[in-house]
Amino acid sequence: MALSSIMTGALLSANASRQIAHVQYATKKQMDGHAGVLDAEIKLDSGRGGDVTKKKEELEETQKKAAELTEATVNTLSTANEDLKKAAKEDQKAQRAEKAAEKKKSEKAAEKKKAEKKAEEERIEKAKVSTSESGEVSDEAEAVSTEGTVLDGSSIDIVSSGITVSMGSAVEPAGKNVDVKA
Repeated sequence: MALSSIMTGALLSANASRQIAHVQYATKKQMDGHAGVLDAEIKLDSGRGGDVTKKKEELEETQKKAAELTEATVNTLSTANEDLKKAAKEDQKAQRAEKAAEKKKSEKAAEKKKAEKKAEEERIEKAKVSTSESGEVSDEAEAVSTEGTVLDGSSIDIVSSGITVSMGSAVEPAGKNVDVKA
C-alpha cells in the first residue's frame, strides 16, 4: 500500500524533528563534557586554594542549559510522536471516507445499471407493433412482412386497432388474415 500524502508529510516532519533532536542531543553531550571538565577544574583549583566562584557559576549555567536541552529534546520527540499518531488517525479517516465514496460510487453505478435494465424492459414492454395497409408489421423502426407465415398453427388477424391472436380456426377475421412464423 502506498503512503498517503498525509502520512508522507507526517513522516517528513518526524524526520526533521528527529534530526533536530539529534543535534540537541549532541549539543547536550558537549555541554555534559564541558560540565565534567569544569567540575574537575573546580576540584583542582579548590585543592590549590584558588577562587572557584566563576567556574561554579559557569558549571551551574552549563548544567542548567544541558537540562533545558534534555527537556527540549524530549518535547521535540514527543511532539513528533503525537503528530505521527494524529496523522495516522487522519489518514485512517481519509481512507475510510475514500472507501465510502468508492462504495457509494459503485452503488450508484449498480443503481444506474438496474435503472437502465428496467428502462430497457419497459421499452420492450411498451413497444407496440403497428401495422400498415400493405400487411407489414413494424416494431418501432423495423418493418417485417407477415404475409404467408405460420406461428405454430396460430393465425394472427391484423385489424385497424392492432393485432389479435387466435388459436385454431378463425371465424370471419375482421382484417387481413396473416400467418406469422417465428
